[in-house]
Amino acid sequence: MNPPRRKPAPAARLRAFVPDALLPDAHTLLLEHALVVEAGRVAAVVPRAELHGIPVVRMAGELWVPAPVLAHAHLESWDAPSGLWPRETFAEWVRYLLAWRESPDRIEPERAALESLRELEAAGCGLVVCHVGEPRADGTFHDDLLGEEAPRLPEVLALPELFGPAPEEAPALLARLDARPPAAWGGYALHAPYSVSEELARGVFARSRGWSVPVSIHLGEHPEERALLACGEGPLADLLRERGRPLKRSRWPSPVDWLQEVGGLQPGTVAVHGTDLDREEQERLARAGVPLVWCPGTHLYFDRPRPAFGEDGLPLPALGCDSRASNTCLDPLRELRLALALVPGPGPRAWWRALTEGGARAFGREDLGHLRPGALPRILRMPWRPADDALAVCDRLSADASWHPLGPVLEL
Repeated sequence: MNPPRRKPAPAARLRAFVPDALLPDAHTLLLEHALVVEAGRVAAVVPRAELHGIPVVRMAGELWVPAPVLAHAHLESWDAPSGLWPRETFAEWVRYLLAWRESPDRIEPERAALESLRELEAAGCGLVVCHVGEPRADGTFHDDLLGEEAPRLPEVLALPELFGPAPEEAPALLARLDARPPAAWGGYALHAPYSVSEELARGVFARSRGWSVPVSIHLGEHPEERALLACGEGPLADLLRERGRPLKRSRWPSPVDWLQEVGGLQPGTVAVHGTDLDREEQERLARAGVPLVWCPGTHLYFDRPRPAFGEDGLPLPALGCDSRASNTCLDPLRELRLALALVPGPGPRAWWRALTEGGARAFGREDLGHLRPGALPRILRMPWRPADDALAVCDRLSADASWHPLGPVLEL
């Protein structure tokens, strides 16, 4: 397959990089091709023989692929002792998480966020979308903490996470949003249907339409959420009662019905987890333009049943890593490999595209997830091991746990 091209600019403004192989997208493997960069963007991908008068940097022994995009994470739980927490029910795990958050023994959220980003940097993450549930866990740091690391850490799309199950809390929370509209590439996160009131959710989704920003929400994660919405009972309902929080006054047979009632069944909404959603519910989300994000490491941590992802006609979810409160590490390639192992049907190329273009597309970042003209040249460098085609490379990326990046993401 021939890569897309555009007419190169004058040679003096261009730089060309020639690794042994390029994977600009999941279906294209190119040998002896140059990635031509102009002003921080991919200008062209052309055969090396067509370069004339352009400075060339040879990257022998390397395969270049677009840096992965993790479409969901929490950065503040890096030191959570989650391996010790019970998880027979989701509510029981939440009790331990809340108790740990109140413990004086944990490190402060800003430091935890920095350690999370360091781990993601080493693992080759190009962009991470995070729900920010605690102050200073948004990927911005005081200079005395950060030092010289700022240029090397992954880009963060930080979405302030809103809690508020009591309807009377909604006006004050919405007033705070109105006082500080989102910045460019901004957005918001609602925690989950069981932890935000309908009044708060309606207000956030209405404002997101006016501001044209995304809203990410945990949705359809487990049967306990469904039981609370459908009948007001179950372990999650018991937990809310214990903590003196109000239960829902209405009932919905499905989390997707709740999302529709509060105005969130619309483009711009991103649903996270979704492993308790059946085929019909996933089809409703897809028809409404609501992408899903799945975190395979968290799925494995809770030993959840196989989801409906990958069934014929269903779009694949983008991939995330959640946090170390429900995962053993923060690594996009591990999430890719777990996705293929847990749901092998779609195949390695489809899951690689989910990790790259899928995550970028879910949040409107068409400049990431590929290395076609117009993209940010954000590169994950892998050791080149000769392969016949793109499928063989994607299969290796998706299955070979011994295949590691050559270093942090390179941004040209």
